[in-house]
Amino acid sequence: MIADNLLDIQGMGMFSLESVLVIAIGFLALLLIIPAISAAIAAKADLETKKLELALSQIELLEAELKATRQNYLDLEQKLHQLLSEKTALHQEGLRLHEELQQQRLELTDEIRSSTFEQLQTLLTNYPSIHQMVRVKPELPAKNLLSMFTSLDNLLYKWGYEQIGKPWEQVPYNPQIHQPDTADITEDELVYIRFVGYQHQGRILVPAKVSRTLPGGGR
Repeated sequence: MIADNLLDIQGMGMFSLESVLVIAIGFLALLLIIPAISAAIAAKADLETKKLELALSQIELLEAELKATRQNYLDLEQKLHQLLSEKTALHQEGLRLHEELQQQRLELTDEIRSSTFEQLQTLLTNYPSIHQMVRVKPELPAKNLLSMFTSLDNLLYKWGYEQIGKPWEQVPYNPQIHQPDTADITEDELVYIRFVGYQHQGRILVPAKVSRTLPGGGR
C-alpha cells in the first residue's frame, strides 16, 4: 500500500524517484524506531515504578520502626516514672521505718531501764542506808548486809548471766575462762579464784581472775 502511494506521488510529478525512496526509507525507519522507543520508555517507566515501590516500602518500614521506637521510648519513660515513684515511696518508707525504729529503741531503752530499776529497786533504795550504816557503825558484820543484794542475784539469773567460779575456790587453771595474775601459770595448774567471772549463752563476758595464792598470801 505504501509503495502504491509513493508511485502515485511520483506519477503526479511532485518528487523524483530518489526523493521518494528517501522519504520511504525515512518513514520505514521511523516505523521501526517508534516501537523501540516505546519499549524503552515503558522499561524505564517500569524501573522507575519499581524504584518508587521500593522507596515506598522502605518508607513504610522506617515508619514502622519509628513507631516501634517511639512506643519503646514511651514504655521506658513510663517505667522510669514508675521506678522514680517506687524509689520515692521506698525512701518515704525507709524514713518511716527509721523513725519507728528510733521510737521503738527509745521505748525499749525506757522499758529496760524501768525493768532493771524494778529488779534493783530494793538494792538501790537500801544502798544509801547501807553506806550510812557502815560509816556510822564500821563494826557492823557484813553478813547482815548480804540479804540486800538478793535483787541483784535475781536480775543476773533472769538475764541468763552465769557466774564463773566461786570466790576463793581452788580449781584447775583454764585459759578459756580464767585470767591469771602472772604469765607463768600453766594449764591445769591449781589456782584460786580471787574474783568471779561471767558468761552468757556460752560467750565469756568477763573471765574469772585467778592466782596461785589467796588474798593475804594464804593457801
